[in-house]
Amino acid sequence: MTAAPAWAEDVRETISRPGLLPETFWSARPVFQHIRQAAHAEGCSGDVLFYSSLARLSGMMSHHIRARTGIGGRASLNIFAAMVGTSGAGKSTSSSLTRSLMAPPDDDFRDGLPVGTGEGMAEAFMGTVEEPTGEIHKRGPNKGDPVMHRVRRQVRHNAYFYVDEGQTIAKLGERTGSTLAETLRRAAVGETLGQTNATEERTRYIPAGSYSLGLLVGFQPSTAVPVLADASTGTPQRFLWGWADDPAIPDTPPRWPGSIDVHPGRRRPTEAVDIQFPERIKAMLWRDKVARARGELEVPDLDGHAGLIKVKVAALLGLLDNREHVSEEDWELAEAVWASSCAVRDALVVRAQREAELERQHQEDAKVRHEVRAHEAKADADLALERVARLVHRHASQVGGITFGALKKALASRDRPITDKAVSLAVARDWVFEEGDRICVRTG
Repeated sequence: MTAAPAWAEDVRETISRPGLLPETFWSARPVFQHIRQAAHAEGCSGDVLFYSSLARLSGMMSHHIRARTGIGGRASLNIFAAMVGTSGAGKSTSSSLTRSLMAPPDDDFRDGLPVGTGEGMAEAFMGTVEEPTGEIHKRGPNKGDPVMHRVRRQVRHNAYFYVDEGQTIAKLGERTGSTLAETLRRAAVGETLGQTNATEERTRYIPAGSYSLGLLVGFQPSTAVPVLADASTGTPQRFLWGWADDPAIPDTPPRWPGSIDVHPGRRRPTEAVDIQFPERIKAMLWRDKVARARGELEVPDLDGHAGLIKVKVAALLGLLDNREHVSEEDWELAEAVWASSCAVRDALVVRAQREAELERQHQEDAKVRHEVRAHEAKADADLALERVARLVHRHASQVGGITFGALKKALASRDRPITDKAVSLAVARDWVFEEGDRICVRTG
């Protein structure tokens, strides 16, 4: 049996907040320490800055750079990250630090866009350009020049989206006809985005493999729970999950370590670049895929994209180390990230289960209270009916009995609504009998 890597124990020992990236991860490479110091210099979470840097870097990367594992062709490096913390935990501040930490390339990179609709995400890559029609101006000042016309098409290849509150995504996705959830799922794996419409101005077509896209979403614990509960759609398992708080922030801020000027997001190759993986890892991924395809291995819904996400993270870590191949250490570090992500995710699932149990108990308690009140009300009503039935007997004891009208006048106003029922009960008890419109007491 293979021994657990060092970081696994470290993850388990993070008692205060299971799911924080372990100390062994941070100390593994200078670039990780640089990122953490940059976060702590601004009083922000190291985990948030790492995950947001990873997501933003994946959107900044050239779409020509892909991972090659022998499974499913060339895999995009698009990273989606979800940071979970209470309001004011510094999710947005930590995310904005990525712009200071890693400068974007000099091309048309859409940085920190909000998310509105699925169509809007595709539109981020679209633009209007002039193209020749194939005809030539035959007269006028432009004689001999090609006739141009304006057309809409994909004009950019890189975008990073940031959503401060994840509940926004959930609400937008619930709208009738919304394509947001489907677009997010497709974008996470680099599939074709957009839609075709009858009019050119509403047509958007972003081919698979032609773009890089990163996404960071901030969640409060209560808003993250419904998203995780929707695992059947395939959306939450496409995210890396992290905590927005960081107990390791020091009392005295360290110095700002400066920006990371040389990073893979600035590379712009003109041809395909394949990030290669060790044979052992490729063989392991292949065995896992085959076992699942054969039905020999059943994977929980939330772990459905585990292999792919680790491939993306390992490839980005290799690129950050200025390599075009993944090392065994890259893979171990990617597994550390995945293990931390799962710990966060599982803690939220447990929270969801606990909240569901509390809600179930609350509903049961409310039901019991309602039944008790109903029982008490019935008992009170029975006592009241018994009391008024005895009053009927007393009033009917006068010579000649008493009419219904006189009886009602004789009763207190609070007792009048149940006069008929009280009379019926008195008759059933054989205390009185009805004779025409009078109520009388038996004398013989």
